[in-house]
Formats: sequence, C-alpha cells, structure tokens
Amino acid sequence: MLVVLCLTACNTEKKEMKEVAYNYCFATGNYQIDEAEHYATKETIEKTLPMARFFVSQIDTAYIVSDTPAEITITKVKRTTDTTAFAIYHKITPIKDFSDTLQLRKREGKWLAHAPIKTVHRTR
Repeated sequence: MLVVLCLTACNTEKKEMKEVAYNYCFATGNYQIDEAEHYATKETIEKTLPMARFFVSQIDTAYIVSDTPAEITITKVKRTTDTTAFAIYHKITPIKDFSDTLQLRKREGKWLAHAPIKTVHRTR
C-alpha cells in the first residue's frame, strides 16, 4: 500500500510539473506574456518577462501572426532535487521547429517555470 501511495504522489507531482511547463511554454510561444506570469517564479516575473514584453512590443504584428499558433509538446520532465526540475519541450510554429529546456522550481508547494535570463560570457 505504501508503494502505491508513493507512486501516486510521484505521478501527481510529475503531472503538475508537466502542466506548468506546458502552460508556460504555450503562453510564451504564442506571445502571451501576461498569461505566462501565472506559471512563473517571482524572479522570472520580475526579470525575464518584462524583457520578453519589451521584445514582443518591438515585433511587427504581421510576424507574430505568421509565427502562431505554437504547438508545444513536453517530451520529458525530470526532478533533480526536492525543489528543482527541468522539462524538455518541443515547439513547432509555422516558421520554427526546435527543442529546448525549461527549468522548474518548487516554491511554496507549487511547481513554477523558472526562466532566468541567459547571459553570454565573453572572454578576451
């Protein structure tokens, strides 16, 4: 019985991680930055999404129309610690087709997308 309860809890948590990853990727993939906030960590809301909002405001509306809708598939979700995980997703739009990784963090009992701004380190 204990094994069944543990497997059920693990499956429920994995389902939650997969749903959060899907919802965040779907929102950002379809240029719906406000909707993405519902699935993001505080750091992502405060730092990454404002930058995304700015970039979306600079994109020609015709391009956005030509690049939507985005189809998102979560191909893998893996927990790495009690409070960290990652999801691998595949995104297909009318003009793009790629896969990437999304970090997930557990905050106050909820799994959330954690998308820090990726920086490029340059050496001389």
